[in-house]
Amino acid sequence: MAIVADSGAVYGLYDRRDSSHARLRAAVETERDVLVLPAPTLGEIDYLLRVRLGNAALLRFLADIQEGAFVVEALTLADLRRCAALLSKYHDLDLGLADASVVAVAERIGTDRILTVDRRDFRVIRSARGKPFRLLPSGRQK
Repeated sequence: MAIVADSGAVYGLYDRRDSSHARLRAAVETERDVLVLPAPTLGEIDYLLRVRLGNAALLRFLADIQEGAFVVEALTLADLRRCAALLSKYHDLDLGLADASVVAVAERIGTDRILTVDRRDFRVIRSARGKPFRLLPSGRQK
């Protein structure tokens, strides 16, 4: 089974000084499943890595994609419709396309697991079937 990751989690995997780094690494190593990145998260990841950690971190990330550490998942038209529905339904959360795409892709590929440090938003969102997502890393966080 796969785990869909959001941009904050990916950033945390690369920044050893990030408060969630150890928990994120442990979750990835424990779960040992494919990490899926919805294509809309790439722009946010690019920004976070370049601005906060520099170009070398971005190049490491791109190399990791090429080596199979992540699978980039393009959005389908059905995913885009689901994203629009999520953005409308959860407008109070001020979700963006990247976060909505994490949910849409997770639903399409049949996983309930999301790697995120954004528990505030993702713990509120329910799947199309009305179920909560399992947020990784588990345990108390923001």
